[in-house]
Amino acid sequence: MSPIAKPETPAKLFKAHLAKAHFAQIFALHIDENASVGRDGTRVEAFKVRLDTEIDISIRKILTGTYEFTSYKEKLISKGPDSRPRQISIPTVRDKLVLKFLSELLAKIYPDHVSRPPHQFIKKIHEVSAASTEDTQYLRLDIENYYPSINHSILMRILRRRIRQKEILRLIENSLKTPTGKKKEKGNENNVGLPQGLSISNILSSIYLHDIDVKYQENPDINYCRFVDDILLIGPKDEITKLSKILPTEIRRKRKIKCHEIGGENGKSAVVPAANGINFLGYRFCGSDIEIRETSYKKMFFNLMKMVTSMKYRRNKAPLIWRLNLRITGCKYKERRIGWLFFFTQTKNMQQIKELDSFLSIQLKKALTTEQKLRIKTLTRAYFEIRYNSRETKYYPDFDNFDDEQMRAQIRVLMPYKKIEELNGMESKELKKLFNKCISKETSSMEKDMLEIFS
Repeated sequence: MSPIAKPETPAKLFKAHLAKAHFAQIFALHIDENASVGRDGTRVEAFKVRLDTEIDISIRKILTGTYEFTSYKEKLISKGPDSRPRQISIPTVRDKLVLKFLSELLAKIYPDHVSRPPHQFIKKIHEVSAASTEDTQYLRLDIENYYPSINHSILMRILRRRIRQKEILRLIENSLKTPTGKKKEKGNENNVGLPQGLSISNILSSIYLHDIDVKYQENPDINYCRFVDDILLIGPKDEITKLSKILPTEIRRKRKIKCHEIGGENGKSAVVPAANGINFLGYRFCGSDIEIRETSYKKMFFNLMKMVTSMKYRRNKAPLIWRLNLRITGCKYKERRIGWLFFFTQTKNMQQIKELDSFLSIQLKKALTTEQKLRIKTLTRAYFEIRYNSRETKYYPDFDNFDDEQMRAQIRVLMPYKKIEELNGMESKELKKLFNKCISKETSSMEKDMLEIFS
């Protein structure tokens, strides 16, 4: 019998990943086509011209411990009229390359903390809720300002348990202390908070609460689930009552972060009998019932209404019809399923889906001709295709498998000013780059919608 191979140490993983060929691969796969411009104003095209030199400089500085991140550009995303906007940190192209190197390295060191889709949690919660009794209760805890509250000293102490390589630790700490939206200078570093939008942010936020997660996942009397800053416990009344006092205190004492007050006015943290149902991860769970949460549902109406309204004032409606259909059906792009219905496929309330279709049909009468209206797809059909015919359907686009002609047709819709002769003259590689630029912009907008609906 051959001996079981030992897992590679962080030091060995660091050495293997810190290679010029690996950095070039990261650039080609994750940065070349869709990197945003950071505070230094460098565009990805200009960076690509000097890619070899930039990689050499980055590797040398990482090894010598002299790599410094440029302050992040600030982008604010609305969370609604009653909430402060979410601050997103946008790194420079070079920093994005180094951060992606770090995130891949962390994923190898901490494989259990790689982001998992929420559907796994949703399915489990539904199963447990369906088996609930009269004595069952939910405890929902929402961490207040989770990312901005993460303590750097505690996080670095947790990381040092497994990582001894000082170059890795210094790089992570430097990325955390780099400010967003203001000049980086001595005395201006961040001392608390995890910048949102960096490729390392999600895995670090998962690692931060790992000890607490493990403790409560091993409790045989309850079912425990955490997705980023949302925590849900399901169990018997006595146990939930006890944990409603213990868990928020433990989180605050051990991790210096605060949960919203249970029973507070915003309702974000609560203890609820299972018979009353609970909102969690965009869904509402109540016994064997599962449906779209009311606030998420209303946001879907609002976003559809915005799109229909914009149609009334545009002569060329083809791009808007295409975008509306994309919101309705969702899509597959870069091996991900993106869209409302891909997220809400576990709902059992078909009436909600049908009401959205009915609302859309009425509103479109004011914006489109009868012929144009026939080109609009339906959420009901999209739901059934996603749920029961995903392998065969062509009802939603699979952009990963578009051929050159399909890409040209798509670009002509989204970029009508592009001459047909110019598109026909493009080689496949150039055409695909332009196509990905178009689709990345659209899918980013869809993911922003999802973030608003999910919040």
